[in-house]
Amino acid sequence: MNLFSTIYRLNKWYVIRLQELCSTHDITPVQWLVLHHIDENDNCTSMDIVKEWSVEKPTVSSLVRKLSEQHLIQFTSGKDKRQKYLSLTTEGKTRYEEIAKKVMELQTFVTEPFSDQMVNEWTEQLMIAENRMKLYQENSSNKGGNQNEF
Repeated sequence: MNLFSTIYRLNKWYVIRLQELCSTHDITPVQWLVLHHIDENDNCTSMDIVKEWSVEKPTVSSLVRKLSEQHLIQFTSGKDKRQKYLSLTTEGKTRYEEIAKKVMELQTFVTEPFSDQMVNEWTEQLMIAENRMKLYQENSSNKGGNQNEF
């Protein structure tokens, strides 16, 4: 399956570059992704991130706690005081934008040979593949791991 090998290698190269970009701003790529999610979804909750990324709540809680300790995000209570909404602090917004600019330069360089339409089509197709992978996982979990029952 050359497609999946290529996706794996591309992801590996991308993560390495992202680590380099983020490390100059004293955060990890995953922390930057949390900042990105919060910037794109103002006043989201930790549970929104858990659902969007399909990760465990303790993982997101740890990331959010570290970003809060670095004064990059802040919490706001809603009508239900137990509900905590996340937003970027001024410092968080500045750091996010500095890294985002460099990430966009990287992404633009990589996708420059392709038309916007082609990139959009690939994105849509990969999102379908991602959803199929999630469905495969759900079916696998529901059937005790026996993949042959599809």
